[in-house]
Amino acid sequence: MRWFISIRYFLSHKRQSLVCIAGVTISVMMFITMSAMMDGFTDKFIIETVESTGHITIHDEPRERETKILQRVYNDPNALLVVEDVKPRDKVEKIKNPSGLLATLRRMRGITGVAPMVTGDAIATYGTKTLNLSIMGVEPSQQVAVTTIGDKMIDGDFSRLKTTADGLIIGRGVSDILGARVGDSVTLSSSTGGGTSAKVVGIFATGVTPVDYSRAYMLLNDAQTLLDRKNIVNEIVLRTDDYTKAEAYAAQIEAICGYRTESWQESNANFLKIFRIQTIITYFITGALLVVAAFGVLNILIMAVLERVNDIAILKSFGLSRNDITLIYVFQGLVIGLIGSLIGVGLGKLAIEGLRRLPIQMEGLVKVEGLLMSEHLSSYITAFVASMVVVLLAAVYPARRAARYDPVEVIRGAH
Repeated sequence: MRWFISIRYFLSHKRQSLVCIAGVTISVMMFITMSAMMDGFTDKFIIETVESTGHITIHDEPRERETKILQRVYNDPNALLVVEDVKPRDKVEKIKNPSGLLATLRRMRGITGVAPMVTGDAIATYGTKTLNLSIMGVEPSQQVAVTTIGDKMIDGDFSRLKTTADGLIIGRGVSDILGARVGDSVTLSSSTGGGTSAKVVGIFATGVTPVDYSRAYMLLNDAQTLLDRKNIVNEIVLRTDDYTKAEAYAAQIEAICGYRTESWQESNANFLKIFRIQTIITYFITGALLVVAAFGVLNILIMAVLERVNDIAILKSFGLSRNDITLIYVFQGLVIGLIGSLIGVGLGKLAIEGLRRLPIQMEGLVKVEGLLMSEHLSSYITAFVASMVVVLLAAVYPARRAARYDPVEVIRGAH
């Protein structure tokens, strides 16, 4: 009975009902579409960064920790620390006994790959163009086990580092800036005075701009010679069986080796904060749209109640209780929310598929050939549930108002 009356009332105001449904539909569609867009960009950056740089990196230095003695001195307002005539010292850091540490790490549960590296900065010169590069000396067979760099080659082969003297693999961005291609010789010079003429044997493209525009790979021995770090390993890269657990593994490894061990989450903490802010903004905007839609439902249901004061009085005179009248208008809100949410979910899915096909080239933190759209079931569920809750809350006030009418006073003309 209550459902029947609710549907009759709903159909008697088709235009108003359609406006309410349209508001809910647009809100749900925008929520799903914007969430997919933000998640797509975030997922692309995280996956490409993690896969191209490794899940965990061990550095050649201990982590700085605050001590009680230093805290006491620094917090003392009367303490005065003066250091004069300090002579700069260029201390070469290294990981001690890297082969022993590598063997220990390979035996750890959850670690699927380990690779030693030597890293440093160098200036690349090709013709009249120069560029600062981050040189990474690696063992090719071990490096491809901890990263996907071997799969990111767009020209040449990563294994050619092993067979080419002073071979060099550069990022797509580095190649574009210098103008160097596979087979060209690039002059490298380091801050320690080392220098060599390296032959480009490959070009990679991870899609992550900071990586593609600054990184170059060399054979471990060649990089050690260039950077004047003979037989030195200053970083170890690891791959885990689950990159989401990298923080836990990193803490465990740091406790074992004593060196500063960073998970990919720690290394990219600033970018992850930006992504969280983007998510908050997305929820704020789409939430505002839902609130606007809810006010539309509220206004229309209030008008419907005012127009049917006599009908409400008659229904009550026939024995319908306050709860029955309340449920009649709550059901109307439920119908509006259900139809609008379902249509919004469907249109959101269509919008995602359509935006994926747009030929838009973008290059920021990542380079893509179209809009990045990442679908998650949780986004659809969140949008549907949120819209239903907001619309039902908007329907409560007019429903309770309708239930408060006294049929005797209405019939007498008090209302």
